[in-house]
Amino acid sequence: MKIFDKDFEEILSAQLISVTGGLIAGTVLALYTKKLLLIPGMLIILPGFLEMRGSISGSFASRLSSGLFLKVINPNKIETKIIKGNLIASSFLAVLISFILGLIAFLFNYFLTNTITYKIILLPLIAGILANAIEIPLTLFTTFYLFKKGHDPNNIIGPFLTSTGDITSILALLITLVII
Repeated sequence: MKIFDKDFEEILSAQLISVTGGLIAGTVLALYTKKLLLIPGMLIILPGFLEMRGSISGSFASRLSSGLFLKVINPNKIETKIIKGNLIASSFLAVLISFILGLIAFLFNYFLTNTITYKIILLPLIAGILANAIEIPLTLFTTFYLFKKGHDPNNIIGPFLTSTGDITSILALLITLVII
């Protein structure tokens, strides 16, 4: 006799993965806090940047999952007009929001400290492109994989993408710091 139904088990395992991913991302962030705080305006970028990744990937996964359940998207065919449109929209949104986030950080930095640092605009933009290059394909293939295996992607993908989004965002920011 099963105590828990399938949905509960899927949601519980996804939440456990999310908590573990959050701990990993938080640990990496704590280890590199001194490097991140050397850049004025970084505290303005960090919360929005971390939230953005999960939001964009989460809505992308929701659209894919809905399309799969409604049979508008064929689970065996990835190259369709609907998927390409969603990929382009998600990528464009990530670049646009990253640029706006950098611009807001630049303006706050200018008005509060009276310093001009153009790199603060490039930092979230480059990091957003890097994180998006990892997160969007991961979202696409994970959603399709879960659906094909008989799981409900809506139960699992949200917490999964939140944790992977946090990890990839922090790593992308650190890599971008090294590049810039």
